[in-house]
Amino acid sequence: MNRSSTTFRRALVVASSVAAAALLASCTSGEGEGSDAEGGTLTVAVYAGSWGESFDEAFIQPFEEQTGATVEVVPGGPADWLTALRSSQGGAPAYDVVAFTPNVTPNAVAAGVVAPLDTDRIDAFDELNTTLVEQSLIDGTQYGVPLTVGATGIAYRTDQIETPPTDWSDLLDPEYCGHVAISPLTFNTGVEFLAGLINENGGSISDPDDVDAAFDQLAGIADCASAFPADGTSVETALSNGDAWIAAHWDGRAFVQANAGEPIGYVYPASGSVGALTSLFVAEGTENEDLAYAFLDVIASSDYQPTFSEGTWYAASNDDNVYPEQFAEQIAHGEGAYDDFVWVDYETIAPELGDLQARWQQIFE
Repeated sequence: MNRSSTTFRRALVVASSVAAAALLASCTSGEGEGSDAEGGTLTVAVYAGSWGESFDEAFIQPFEEQTGATVEVVPGGPADWLTALRSSQGGAPAYDVVAFTPNVTPNAVAAGVVAPLDTDRIDAFDELNTTLVEQSLIDGTQYGVPLTVGATGIAYRTDQIETPPTDWSDLLDPEYCGHVAISPLTFNTGVEFLAGLINENGGSISDPDDVDAAFDQLAGIADCASAFPADGTSVETALSNGDAWIAAHWDGRAFVQANAGEPIGYVYPASGSVGALTSLFVAEGTENEDLAYAFLDVIASSDYQPTFSEGTWYAASNDDNVYPEQFAEQIAHGEGAYDDFVWVDYETIAPELGDLQARWQQIFE
């Protein structure tokens, strides 16, 4: 990011702080709620690492500057956060705002731990990408504010693979036997690879016959997988240290590795990339609802999202975002960019994931 754009954004932070404070004051009533406008504490569950560092710079710091509030971050992962919210039901929720991925969202809604979203309370909601907004709907009700989107495609070692792969079934190529990473279905990327493979075959992960056919394909490489990464960092490590030459991976993380000089290439599969989305949700029963919505107002704004994207190398949801030239060239973004993605129907598939993972283990144990 250049200095002028940074300075411009800082100016916006200062300029908008008065408006934000006024907004909070107008939204709150009573002595207890009024204290939030003068400070207060918001507990937010989001990822750690570089994702969390970028989240802090892009959103938390401006929000704290605008409101005088303090944001307490609880790092971890969606499954752990869902467990904590379930455990705190009947009392104050464990978090006020929580990040969930689509594989967890249906269960969170079914458990009643996240609240339907009042989109009228988020100024920039109409600027958010409509495809991503639809992915945060459950049974026609909007629950999440989509934040960051990645494309799950194919990462490979350019020093080991001369001809770039073109589609999902290339991971099953006997040429790579002993050098391919296959993620379990407890991890988003594992599900997304399975969905991509089925889509390449002309099927759907929601169709049991199509799933059976894909598992038959996986059984053919039972002795060829060299790594089983169960999170994004483990995929990066497997590729970096050569444990795997080829793997399903997110575009942002692969390009970060490549831009850092690692021999990592990335391709968007010919039959379609699989969308990977993270959205923010208001916890059901939060006592800091006004503050939570003020925070989501910052999350959705094109004033702040580009800073987050530059730190993570993932596109963000506001179609008005302006990105640096290199980012814009490498990363799919903006209106229409995600229309051709394969989106996993987690509302249908989530109840089946336990059984699917058991079948996966029978193949790769």
